[in-house]
Amino acid sequence: MSKHSVLAATVWSAAAVLGIGAGMAAISAVGTGITDRGVKPMTPDEVDAALAVPAAPAGPPPTSAPPSRPPAPPPRPAPTVTVTEQVTASITNLASEAGDVVARCEHGQAFLVSWTPAQNFSVGASNRRPPGAVFVRFQSSARLVTMTVTCHADRPSAAVRVDRRDDRHDRYPHRHFPGRG
Repeated sequence: MSKHSVLAATVWSAAAVLGIGAGMAAISAVGTGITDRGVKPMTPDEVDAALAVPAAPAGPPPTSAPPSRPPAPPPRPAPTVTVTEQVTASITNLASEAGDVVARCEHGQAFLVSWTPAQNFSVGASNRRPPGAVFVRFQSSARLVTMTVTCHADRPSAAVRVDRRDDRHDRYPHRHFPGRG
C-alpha cells in the first residue's frame, strides 16, 4: 500500500469519527426529546379511571382567583351525538387470481371502494358505481379477468370471468392494409 493510500484512509477514518462524534454531540445537546417518547400510552385501568371522573359543571369562574391571573375558561360541556341516518353499508374484500377488490353495498346497490391488481396484471376498465354493472377488469398478456360485483342481503359478492387472450390470431383483424394482396 502506498503512502498516499494510507494517508487517504487515515484522513477518511478521522473524518468519519469526527462526523459521528458531532452527530452524537448534537443529539446530546438537544436532550432527550428526540430519543425518548414524549407521550406514554395509558393502560386500560388508567383510561377507565380518567373516564370515571365527572365533568365539572359549567358556571362562572371562581371569584377568589388572584387578580393578577386571568380567570380560567369554563369547562366545555360533554359532546352529544345525533344519529340522522342509519348506515347499513357493508365493506368486503373480494379476491381473484388477477387482483383484489374492496366493495360495499348501500341500499342494495354495489359500489367499488378500491382495487389492486395482482403482480403481472393491470387495470383495463372499470365502473365504480351504478348505473350499469359495477366491475373491474384486470388484464395481463395472457388473460382478461373481469370481476362483476353485486349485493346479496346487503353483502358484496363477485362473479369472476376469465378470458384467455389468443396471440395466435391477428390482434387487429378489422385493420386493412392497402396494397397488400
